[in-house]
Amino acid sequence: MDNRRSEESATERNDTAFTTTTMDVIPPPQPPSPTLSNPWTATQTPRYADYIASKTASTPLPTKPLVSPTSTPVPDLHDVPLEDGPSATATWTPSRQVKTVLAGQAFCVFIVSLDMTILVATLPSVAKALDANATQAFWIAASYLLASAVVQPLVPGLADIFGRRSVVFGAVLAFTMGSIVCATAKSVGAILGGRVIQGIGGGGILSANLVVLSDLIPLRQRSRFLGLIQLVFACGTNLAPIIGGALVKSSGGWRWLFWINLPFCAIGLAIIPFLLRYERPPSTVYEKLSNIDWVGAALLIVSATSFLVGISWGGNQFDWRSAAVLVPLVVGAAGVVGTVFYERKYAKVPFLRWSLFQERSAVAAYACTVLQGFLLFALSYYLVLYMLACKLYTPIVSGAALLPFAMTVIPVSGITGIVITRLGHYRRLVWLGWGLSVAGIALMIVLDVGTSAAAWVFIFMLAGAGQGLLLIAHSIAIQASCRPSDAAHASSMYSFMRGFGLCLGVVIGGTIFQNFFRHRLADLSLPIIIAHNAEGFVPALQGMSGVLPVKEQLQGAYAFGLRRLWEVLTGVAVCGLAISMAIEEKTLDTDHESEHVLKGSERSSTMTQLDREK
Repeated sequence: MDNRRSEESATERNDTAFTTTTMDVIPPPQPPSPTLSNPWTATQTPRYADYIASKTASTPLPTKPLVSPTSTPVPDLHDVPLEDGPSATATWTPSRQVKTVLAGQAFCVFIVSLDMTILVATLPSVAKALDANATQAFWIAASYLLASAVVQPLVPGLADIFGRRSVVFGAVLAFTMGSIVCATAKSVGAILGGRVIQGIGGGGILSANLVVLSDLIPLRQRSRFLGLIQLVFACGTNLAPIIGGALVKSSGGWRWLFWINLPFCAIGLAIIPFLLRYERPPSTVYEKLSNIDWVGAALLIVSATSFLVGISWGGNQFDWRSAAVLVPLVVGAAGVVGTVFYERKYAKVPFLRWSLFQERSAVAAYACTVLQGFLLFALSYYLVLYMLACKLYTPIVSGAALLPFAMTVIPVSGITGIVITRLGHYRRLVWLGWGLSVAGIALMIVLDVGTSAAAWVFIFMLAGAGQGLLLIAHSIAIQASCRPSDAAHASSMYSFMRGFGLCLGVVIGGTIFQNFFRHRLADLSLPIIIAHNAEGFVPALQGMSGVLPVKEQLQGAYAFGLRRLWEVLTGVAVCGLAISMAIEEKTLDTDHESEHVLKGSERSSTMTQLDREK
């Protein structure tokens, strides 16, 4: 009996010694973190893998923490780096299923990007065919951008409620219906309605595309694939003026600008139900509808529309001090403030997440995105006008002349995504992009009627390089500044800010150009009414035979108005460079969190297993 007690005492002493020796080596099992259901965190460190394996092991881990009160606390597993090799997000590779989804997304983005700028060089022809005045012609182009911008902040919430597949399918369907309405339009009202429907569908596609990317790809790798999607987007927006010019000269005329969308839309509608198959919890129609922030959505749409309408009317249809301009501007600005207040205080399921704007770096990145969108579309639109009115090129040649700008934006945006993925840094690329943009746009001030092709090609390429860098770097800066769980909403807000900037580029850019163009016409004793339909007058200018003094004066007046526009855009670029200094460098090696996973994917299987274990 005494021998047995002695053996038990020895065993206890050995156990105590073992505990004392290993108390600082073996970490205790940590409680499940909010991101543990995400399988990407299982590969974040070897300790995570050990912990998840222990959940299913036949022998459970000890329930007592092997730590003494005086020992050093074990750090949170999110903060423990890999001890051997790069992080999991740096070595992540997409599955075949993810690659297929991304290819389908790129296909849909290309369709939408075409319609954003396909009217740049062909708007005079469309306006002439429908007997539209200058204001109506302006809204044929701007209505699409406006509708596309205001709908984008609503998309993440709708995608959470109705599912990603339903939202993407509905957006492509709306875009298809809008294209049909535009192609068959026989009046200005009909084509305006079709363009609004197109814009709603196009904005939904662009925003939902970024939401899906956030679901599937970790932040470190997201820049590379976002670069490929943005490359497709840049390719579509920059090649669309050439395609549009060729279609207008074809036998089908301007209606083929919209008929061309239908084959692409049909393919998209056919493949989306098979590609985007997500795991989703069951819910009733009433639950889905009750979760929509109807009041907040209505406030945003009305206020944003009112603000942009007021800006578009100022200096063109009405004086800036008139009630027709001031009332929409004041109502729009007050509506935006009211939307923010309502979303913070009263919305039960707000579509506008205040957490997206809590960091100074994020606010600066959003502001830079608006300015970059402003510059990108103003340049794309008015560089073509320079070719049409100052160089007297045809629409198709004018679109081709934009290629030095477009063919620089496209590859630079793709390369930027790869560089960010490799290096894990983006801040200096933002600064470089703004620096090149300032230099390129400032050089545009020297553009005149007689500027050589070599000179404007170099200037276009310099500005295009800056814009290509900013397309990707801003998006990554925004997503790196938010919580991983807010990535989808941050991506959509980035898309909205860029779309809002595009609208401002057309509206404010047009106002600036027309005001200076009108003043120059008055100084030359030429009819100032030409300024109210500057784009529509281009065919008449090109049709003037020979070298006439009046023709040369008109070309010089166009160049003067554009020169003043380039000066304003240079100031905007300088502001963007200054604001970008507030963007901070954040780590891209973060846990990938998303409650939305594809059916049949590895993540879906892992999450299902973890849910069963709970």
